Amino acid sequence: MSTPSSILPRLVATGIVGMLGLTLAQTVKARLLPEPAPEPLAAAPEVIAEPEPEPLSSATVAHMIRKGETLGKVLERYGVKNVQAIRQSALRHKDLSKIRAGDTLTLGFERGRTGAVSLTLPFDDDRELVVDLSRVDPAAELVDIPYVSRVGHRAITIEGTLWKAAIDAGLRPKDILRLATIFEYDVDFNTELRAGDTFTLVMDELWLDGEYARPGAIHAVRMENRGDEVLAVAFEDPTSGELGWYAADGTTRRKPFLRSPLAFSQVTSGYNLRRMDPIANRTIAHVGTDFGAPTGTAVRAVGDGVVAYAGWYGGYGQYIKLDHQGPYDTAYAHLSQVSVAPGQRVKQGDIIGKVGTTGYSTGPHLHFEMHIDGAPVDALKAKLPSTGRELDAETMPLFVAVRDQWVPLLDDPEPLLADSR
Repeated sequence: MSTPSSILPRLVATGIVGMLGLTLAQTVKARLLPEPAPEPLAAAPEVIAEPEPEPLSSATVAHMIRKGETLGKVLERYGVKNVQAIRQSALRHKDLSKIRAGDTLTLGFERGRTGAVSLTLPFDDDRELVVDLSRVDPAAELVDIPYVSRVGHRAITIEGTLWKAAIDAGLRPKDILRLATIFEYDVDFNTELRAGDTFTLVMDELWLDGEYARPGAIHAVRMENRGDEVLAVAFEDPTSGELGWYAADGTTRRKPFLRSPLAFSQVTSGYNLRRMDPIANRTIAHVGTDFGAPTGTAVRAVGDGVVAYAGWYGGYGQYIKLDHQGPYDTAYAHLSQVSVAPGQRVKQGDIIGKVGTTGYSTGPHLHFEMHIDGAPVDALKAKLPSTGRELDAETMPLFVAVRDQWVPLLDDPEPLLADSR
């Protein structure tokens, strides 16, 4: 069926209008509805650029010398070639050719430079030898070790030997010798220490890079030996500048005689008027004290005196006799070396000879005698002069201030513990 041409325009118009109407209605409706809020954009994670790590400007390497290594081999391994010039620069302080297995070298490096630029070696307790390798001519100097010092407290109780007890308490062999020196007028460390004896110390503790390094100066120490208490306080006399050890009353601990001619040893045969002689195999009076010690051990003068005899003396072998002030004289026999001459004046503690086994002797030892008014006495039991020099009236208040600073800490170390926390 065909559509009459007369109505075609109207249909077209109507359809167009209808479509327009729908479209307008939809548009109006769409505009009347609230527009949905746009969803917020997810925040992008903040990117923080980490700074580039700065290259190290310097570094150090510690090298322990191994068996068979030489200084030249070690330095060449770390890019250092002028070994002879380095040895020469250090020679006035230390002979680097004598380094041994177990010694530690510290080598320093700098960015942009080939090979080590510094060499550091231990020199003594307080200093190290530093060699500047960055120069054409290496330069060596002694530099103080930058310790941090703190005051500490040590308590030592002898159970077996003083040596073991002190090592267990953190002391070194040289610190034990210091203790022996402090009390060498009061007790013979070879014969008179017993289990249960104690030492209490207030002393500096030296730290390096946050770690305990070694003991430092001792300020005060108390020894309890067989129930007797002996106190020693370190004090520098402002008049003489000499550091000494004093009792609580300001009297110096130094006395006319040491208790032993050897720093450390053991008594192998005491004073005995009815001793069975090991060589003659019969009873012969032994009017001295034998100290067993290796050949070459240093022998000290126990007091100030004058050498009355030095040389070979029959069965005594190499022999020294000293005349001391007053009625006292001492004798030292079987020496391997005599280091003094007749008429020579010696001071207490001077090395006068060395232990040996010369003359009538079965092995290395020191035979030591003490005479009073020409008659032999038992040196380990003899009553010896004990009067020490007293500080003068002007110096005494200075000593009292030092004493009162350190001695209370022997009994109450709590302030030291509080300071270290």
